[in-house]
Amino acid sequence: MSDVVPPTALSEVQLRFLCHDDIDNVKLLCGDWFPIEYPESWYQDITSNKKFFSLAATFRGGIVGMIVAEIKGRTKVHKEVPVYPLPGSCHLEMSKVEHM
Repeated sequence: MSDVVPPTALSEVQLRFLCHDDIDNVKLLCGDWFPIEYPESWYQDITSNKKFFSLAATFRGGIVGMIVAEIKGRTKVHKEVPVYPLPGSCHLEMSKVEHM
């Protein structure tokens, strides 16, 4: 279970990349936060695969939030998903895209 962060403590919240040592904690948090089960491979991927950009928000050493973005080529994104070029990309058709 994650800590509750009081609004006055936002300056104490830090961001860091997820790592392999976070897998057990992330599994518990995802079980609390989301109504779906993720496969074991997803936890391995978000903590080690470069195609994922995974950040943990921490408060007093504990994870209190996270964001996981998958970097995909434009042709791999479903048509329903809006495509946003990565910062610094000048040609959408040639760039990789952000997908969260």
